[in-house]
Amino acid sequence: MAELLKTVFTLSLLGFGITALLLLLKPITAKKFPARWQYYVWIAVMLSMILPVYKLIPAREVQKIPLLPQNEVVQQGAPQELGEAPRMVVIEDTPIQEREISITPSYRIGLTDLLSYLWLFGMCIYLIIVISSYILYISRKRMSAVTITENAVLCEVKRELGIKRHIKIRMSQDIQSPMLVGVLFPVVYLPCREIPDENMRMVFLHELTHYKRKDLLIKWLSLFVNAVHWFNPLAYLLCSNVSEACEVSCDMEVTKKMTDEEQKLYMKTILDLAQ
Repeated sequence: MAELLKTVFTLSLLGFGITALLLLLKPITAKKFPARWQYYVWIAVMLSMILPVYKLIPAREVQKIPLLPQNEVVQQGAPQELGEAPRMVVIEDTPIQEREISITPSYRIGLTDLLSYLWLFGMCIYLIIVISSYILYISRKRMSAVTITENAVLCEVKRELGIKRHIKIRMSQDIQSPMLVGVLFPVVYLPCREIPDENMRMVFLHELTHYKRKDLLIKWLSLFVNAVHWFNPLAYLLCSNVSEACEVSCDMEVTKKMTDEEQKLYMKTILDLAQ
């Protein structure tokens, strides 16, 4: 457990430095590099925060000289009686991660173990909140949704993008703008309003491009990284920038082969539905 905590802190410190650097350079990189490049860079930062690649680098063997503690001071006295406060044992020249805190006269917990349990507890609480909130959110949408069995525009867009997977369409009064949910069972949610076929095509192009690029997996990965590094303030900014870069790169992917008129229609459709 102590080794795992050390690895997490090391990766978190690495991610903190890279994220801070990218945020400082963002005004420049946003103008110099395409949106897809920025998206992939943020994904690379996320992977660097959960994959300890540095451990693959072979370390040189060094001669290890055992060090004997020289100044040991142990508190001694009469045996503790019932009701007395636990006494502390302090050994000088002992690394802090190896020191122990006496909780009761018969039980001690190391400082590293205490931090490990605190980190694990925070990660579990974060995941429980995120997953339960997502389940409740989707459940409310499904309760007020109506499933659309067939849609010619969706079939046309699927053929255009080369997608053979069955994708459901649901219309809900509780939806303000279109969205794609479900990694294993994808569903496109649409607001209950009249949408012309030409605008509907733009909506499906956007949402199915997300599906084709596996963007939902990336967003869940960003949430997992955020959970592992819940104590790192820049992990939340990393998650936010991943989501932003995902949407921008998706828009660029959809519109790169469109004519000027189609691009204007696409942007107008996205903005109108967002409002």
